[in-house]
Amino acid sequence: MEVSAEFFGGLLLIAGLLTRPAALMLVVTMVVAIVTAHLSNGLFMSNNGYEFALTLLAASVSLLVSGAGRLSVDAWLGERLGTQPWGAATLSVSQ
Repeated sequence: MEVSAEFFGGLLLIAGLLTRPAALMLVVTMVVAIVTAHLSNGLFMSNNGYEFALTLLAASVSLLVSGAGRLSVDAWLGERLGTQPWGAATLSVSQ
């Protein structure tokens, strides 16, 4: 399941489509990966630690909070349909 979340979530982030739900999927995936697989190994990647997963978590949280931006499919659909960006509408968050 986490492979699907990472693969399809990454594709959605690249396209800028449903950015906030995709970022939420990746946040959950990275938290689970850090806690279950990497936390006991320490911080650094050389020891298979959680350094890289923490970096991906920070990037995903940033996209979750900020959204996709002007040059995304979400923004284009929002302008075309006269509504908020799709990611924000999906999470029922008003900007």
